[in-house]
Amino acid sequence: MKQDAAHGATHAQTQRLASLGFMLASVCHEVSNPLSAIYSMVQILQSKRGVTPETLEKGLASIASNIARVLAITRKLGDFSRVRGDAPIPVPIDSVVEAALSLLRHSACGATVDVQYRSAPGTVVLAPPGELEQVVFNIVLNAAQAMSGAGKIEVAAAAGDSNVVLSVRDSGPGIAAEHLPQVFDPFFTTKQPGEGTGLGLAIGYEIAHELGGTIRASNHPDGGACFEVVLPRRQGNA
Repeated sequence: MKQDAAHGATHAQTQRLASLGFMLASVCHEVSNPLSAIYSMVQILQSKRGVTPETLEKGLASIASNIARVLAITRKLGDFSRVRGDAPIPVPIDSVVEAALSLLRHSACGATVDVQYRSAPGTVVLAPPGELEQVVFNIVLNAAQAMSGAGKIEVAAAAGDSNVVLSVRDSGPGIAAEHLPQVFDPFFTTKQPGEGTGLGLAIGYEIAHELGGTIRASNHPDGGACFEVVLPRRQGNA
């Protein structure tokens, strides 16, 4: 049993590292932009004699901003590639969602969003602690950011015979048709530079598939973006 679990963990990590390998070209592009900006600013500051306090302040602010972006990218990549030691355990879907929504309420753009959750009491999935919470949080945070912190997010859990379906719908502008095939691609983002790494949904996609599930994005006929996470249901209580 332990050998099977170890094999499963190794396989999951191999898949994760294989996916990470495909990111390398995008990583180089994403990191080279802020590094080039830092290098250019340092050259400008070094080439001038008697730099004014205003120029120095603006230059240092630019350097700090670009360093912060590089650090954000490397942290996200660390989350994506690290070996996870936690074994899957029975987890109530309601506790996972409530934890993710609590994090959203304490975030800058989520504090003012109207969030409603239709629960599924007694419904359990098998997942490592924290990983499913990360999937849900990435989706609802993305929704809050798309609405600029003003709007409504509807979350619902529904239990079937063998699956649990978690749906998230927001009242935002929805996803452009040409962007739908790309929303789970690493580094794809429609946000302004510095506002997001484009890795949150990509990480959520990988985690959902590792748990034996799927995740889909679409637009609701009445407006707003929809995300649907389907996971195997564990029979019995946690």
